[in-house]
Amino acid sequence: MIEFRDVCMRFDDKDALKHISLTINDGETLAIIGGSGSGKSTFLRLLIGLIKPTSGQILIDGQDIVPMSEAELNKVRLKMGMVFQYSALFDSMTVGENVAFGLREHTKLSDA
Repeated sequence: MIEFRDVCMRFDDKDALKHISLTINDGETLAIIGGSGSGKSTFLRLLIGLIKPTSGQILIDGQDIVPMSEAELNKVRLKMGMVFQYSALFDSMTVGENVAFGLREHTKLSDA
């Protein structure tokens, strides 16, 4: 289970997210939609621990992710699938290699 508890994110003097509280249960799918500048990418970056909230807590299975090590965060990230607003593909890689980018092992589509 993922919980956002009164999460706020501020960049310089501008609020990106204000007082976000929600629960995502195991196995649920969540779509984040909104206009440009509405905080979608900020929400996802917070969720995977790329940035830390200005205030509030983000808990995964009851554990606050803010003090997690990079190794612990990587274990959490492996359990999630995300598509950001702007994604990049590497021309020198196959589709399978692009999808598996960052994983230690992957199967080429031609091997499947």
